[in-house]
Amino acid sequence: MAVTGNTVTAVGDSLLISLSSPYKNIVSVQGYVDVVEGEDTANYFIKEFRWSKDNAVYSDFVDLTDTNLQNLLLDPTQPFWIQYKYTCAALESGHSLTFVSISLEVETSAGTIEQMPQYDCCNGNSNDPCANLVIDCCGADVWDPYAVQNNNYNQLSQVVSDLFGFCVTYYKTAADQRSKDVILKEYSLFNVIDSTNNLKILIPDNELPTKDIQFGPLGLDIPVIFEVHIVKTEFERVFGKGSRPEMRDYLYFPKMNRMYEVNSIAESDDFMYQSSYWRATLTVYQERTNISYSDVNIEEEVSALVSNLDTVFGEETQLQETQVRKPDQYKTIGTGSNDYVRRILDKKLIIKSEKIYNNYTIVAKYIYELSSLIKNTIAVEYRYENGITVTDNRAFTFWVRPKYVNALSTNISITSISSTSQGLAQFTIASTASLTTGSIIRISGTQDYNGIQIVKDIISVTEFSIEKDFVTSIFTNPRFRIEKEVTPFVYATNTTTPFSFTYTPSSVIVKFATKTYIFDLSASSLLLGESNWYAFVLNISNEFNQMSLFIWESTSRTGIASASMTSELNNIYQETKVLGGTFSVSNSKWRLLGSSGDFTNFRIFKDPIQIEQQSLILSQYVVKDNQLSVLIDNASPELRLPTVNNPR
Repeated sequence: MAVTGNTVTAVGDSLLISLSSPYKNIVSVQGYVDVVEGEDTANYFIKEFRWSKDNAVYSDFVDLTDTNLQNLLLDPTQPFWIQYKYTCAALESGHSLTFVSISLEVETSAGTIEQMPQYDCCNGNSNDPCANLVIDCCGADVWDPYAVQNNNYNQLSQVVSDLFGFCVTYYKTAADQRSKDVILKEYSLFNVIDSTNNLKILIPDNELPTKDIQFGPLGLDIPVIFEVHIVKTEFERVFGKGSRPEMRDYLYFPKMNRMYEVNSIAESDDFMYQSSYWRATLTVYQERTNISYSDVNIEEEVSALVSNLDTVFGEETQLQETQVRKPDQYKTIGTGSNDYVRRILDKKLIIKSEKIYNNYTIVAKYIYELSSLIKNTIAVEYRYENGITVTDNRAFTFWVRPKYVNALSTNISITSISSTSQGLAQFTIASTASLTTGSIIRISGTQDYNGIQIVKDIISVTEFSIEKDFVTSIFTNPRFRIEKEVTPFVYATNTTTPFSFTYTPSSVIVKFATKTYIFDLSASSLLLGESNWYAFVLNISNEFNQMSLFIWESTSRTGIASASMTSELNNIYQETKVLGGTFSVSNSKWRLLGSSGDFTNFRIFKDPIQIEQQSLILSQYVVKDNQLSVLIDNASPELRLPTVNNPR
């Protein structure tokens, strides 16, 4: 790489520009303006962007254009994170390109349009405005010692508390007078009567409790006792004249995210034997049944702050156990109800033992020979049945090896183009063709219909319509050819198919709900060759209104390792389409179908997979982060043992 700071000096170098804090209250983005030094017709960047709501899951990269920015579906109640990628596309010898700044023109929830610049700051310059320091005193008035004529000790104590005190949430308790025991001279019940978020306390020598976890007879614990000082004037300012801390009061430290309770109280021996603060010994907070709340809001506030380990770590523990056990990958070899991934597995389906290598990395060990079954026969039906809701994101990954039989037909001449009664384009051909509804054809020689098209209806032996509106009938030597189609998996019932994935030698067609999305591979000069393995990633994001297709291939198909080999795959195709709305599919079943090809390593993930991680995930035979998936099928064969009726 030849990148120095925000300057590139070689073709192919990229700059990834991120935000340190998100945009807020943004309704839409109108456009952008950037400043790049050294850019002209012979030296320029390819500019892309992706966006997120949480700075964790991002959309796929798309071209940085005003149109793509205006198509973003933004929620003004959510933060708006954006990342820009500037890739050097062309650069003359001795030249360099430098990114300087970028600004977005946005519309806020207030209805105003603003220009919001982003630029490189906090660069170490002492005069940089980002180097300002801010002291938060919780709204208290800081005493100016130079404005006081007499050195009053109580005032000094209050000033020290204001300047160096920790802000805590203090919960004040009081004895319930109805629970008074005159014999034992104690109260058995207490009420939380007040709370405040801006009480300041002092910690002697600023020695905060250690963060170390200690192991005791009852298990893991944190250090239990430490001392704090509470200035009397500060406490009385908050809770009233004459008030004082008492046992069973408790405090929440936002800085440490811990809750403590008061174990004992003592006055200090201070200047002139005059006590200016309380010495309070704190211990770890415990929920007690003899503490009640006079205000339900305080009770809910405390419940939100404290929890036990099972509540805190329960979900994470379950996820980690699932990640380690990997039941979707290790519990799939039984038959019938003992197959935890597949509900139906056709006995005629051939599961072949074959190792697929990417250099020295084993990608798969078994494959489904879907060509061993009749076309569209259910080869596998999965137990996982959930579809895709309007708020869901999904990523599909799998490996395929086409096995076409007469993959491309000969060209057939088109004699005329007209319109059907429904307004679709209708074609009359010179001779009969083996067309059916849903056939995939490639048309050439027309003005408006060239490329991949799908047959809508067969009108007669020499007439058919396509799934495209009629525009004009202008053509020059028009013709078409039928492409061999392979549909390895669907989400369907016996009567409907709301989701399907189909590929041909030069295209990929995805049907999602009511829409059909066509990815024309020939536009990138790509032809899916017979008997070669290809890895697919299909990202569907209702959140980002995108559908993205990525195709990868192995750099080498040998299992012999060498020093120059890596486990990286080659990305040979990628394209992102706008969904055009939010869609959902449900009440169907995920199935593999008999088709002309081999298939393995079928996985469905909960979130889109960013391009930087795709090569790694596709190269995993055993998925490491299986807790992020909903379905994993490595095409493992069933374990079939013979039945012995008489073991004697």
